[in-house]
Amino acid sequence: MFEDVADRLREANQGKLPFEDQVEYLSDLRSSVLENKKMEQDLLFMYTYMAAITTAAVTRPEIFEYTSERFEYVPSRYIAKVQRLVAGWGYSYAEGLRAVAERCRNKTLQSMLNRYANSIDSGVPDDDFITTELSSIRSIYRNTFEQGIELLKKWGDAYIAMLLSAALVAIIIMISVAIYAPGGIDQALNASYTLIIGISIFGLGIMYRAVPDDPRTHGLTAICSREQGIIRRMERLVLPIVAAIALILILIGVNAGVIFLLAGLLLMPLGIIGYIDDANVINRDTDFSTFIRSLGSVMGGKGITTGDALQEVDKKSLPYLEPFIDSVSSKLNLGLDEAASWRKFIGETGSYLIYKYMNIFRDAVALGGSPDEIGKITGSSMLEQVLLRRKRDMMVKGFVVLLVPMHGAMIGIFVFLFEILLTMSHAVTDVMDHFAETSAALSGGSSTIGGGMGMALNIFVDFPEDTMRTYVVTILLMLTIANMFAGRIVMGGDRYIYYFFASLLCATTGIVYIVAPIIVSAFFTIPTFAGV
Repeated sequence: MFEDVADRLREANQGKLPFEDQVEYLSDLRSSVLENKKMEQDLLFMYTYMAAITTAAVTRPEIFEYTSERFEYVPSRYIAKVQRLVAGWGYSYAEGLRAVAERCRNKTLQSMLNRYANSIDSGVPDDDFITTELSSIRSIYRNTFEQGIELLKKWGDAYIAMLLSAALVAIIIMISVAIYAPGGIDQALNASYTLIIGISIFGLGIMYRAVPDDPRTHGLTAICSREQGIIRRMERLVLPIVAAIALILILIGVNAGVIFLLAGLLLMPLGIIGYIDDANVINRDTDFSTFIRSLGSVMGGKGITTGDALQEVDKKSLPYLEPFIDSVSSKLNLGLDEAASWRKFIGETGSYLIYKYMNIFRDAVALGGSPDEIGKITGSSMLEQVLLRRKRDMMVKGFVVLLVPMHGAMIGIFVFLFEILLTMSHAVTDVMDHFAETSAALSGGSSTIGGGMGMALNIFVDFPEDTMRTYVVTILLMLTIANMFAGRIVMGGDRYIYYFFASLLCATTGIVYIVAPIIVSAFFTIPTFAGV
């Protein structure tokens, strides 16, 4: 049915679907952004793999063939194109590299392909070129990562400043409505919504472009860490419950603060477990760079198998990996399948970097490479990423420590001011009613004093409480969602970090919204004129 509709639309639109060009352009743009974001890290992975397999004295065709099969690395797809040109069209490797480089949009990859072609023409051995290039890629990756951290630091501060400015505009609009009580306020409120959404999207987009790509978890579905397994089981139950409860409470008109607080409390277990898993993965990655070098050194120095070498590794110096090493060592000693045992090891650690580098180590050793050299190559590349991650985490802690109190202060000012204006509006309306009644009783229905007082206090009359309460709740929801995404972008990690920030920010929003009316009613009172 849908094919017929598409065919008819193509016939009516000169062979194209409506907006097909625009959709294709946006798709290409998205692919280009994602590809460029992953390129430096995947180049490091790919060259680490190539340097590792060259220790097995593989030939140039084997280097290109094995590398082209690693489709999990973005640049390997371009190596696969070179391999197709050489194998299917009779190109030389230098010609194939240059042909692919001409069509490559990423400057770093384009430069690498051209350098490889030049080294082939110059007669430089592949292993020498790859070793030198790996060192260069590490430097490029380090420089790109550090630049991203600096940009992220600046744009993080700019995001907070811009969002505070947008919140200030929303506050000014609310005060203006309270003072002047204009008839048509929808346009002003919509402008405030648009401003906050625009600033949020712009700031989040810039931070996403600036943040270095640093995935933490491997994302494997079959096997995962214990915490990831708990979260996957819990979120299937918790998320529908949160959505259903929030919808029901909204329909029956429950206080918005209670809804925010309840959502934050329900998501908090997911957020806490996710934060624990993120910290565990970071610690395991730190241990793994030492472990893989030690394992390679023992295997190469003593000429023993992996299972025997695991018995020789000093596991006491690897506290976060020790239980996983003991588990895989026991499986190998029992004669279980080695590949399956290591897959379980990789899955249970939950780490993206361990998933990448352990596979590189095992593949290179299986090809006959030197375990000692392979361990040094993979361990050095991983250590580079671990140290850069530590540098990023120092900046992240400062931003997160600032984000949550800033969010609380921002919404606190907004909610408290709304409650104060609402209290003033109610008080002024009561005073005006009292004077109108008194003046009417004294003058027999003709109120000169009441009319004068009404003109003087008319600035706080007719405050649209229901409309402005909806406005306040909507602004709070926008700020909470925007700050949740900001925290996740800056901190990185898996999607579980969304739950961590959502729980913190929703709970903060709910508490402020609940206590604000209580505090305002206790400390902000307007004297009455009863008895005057």
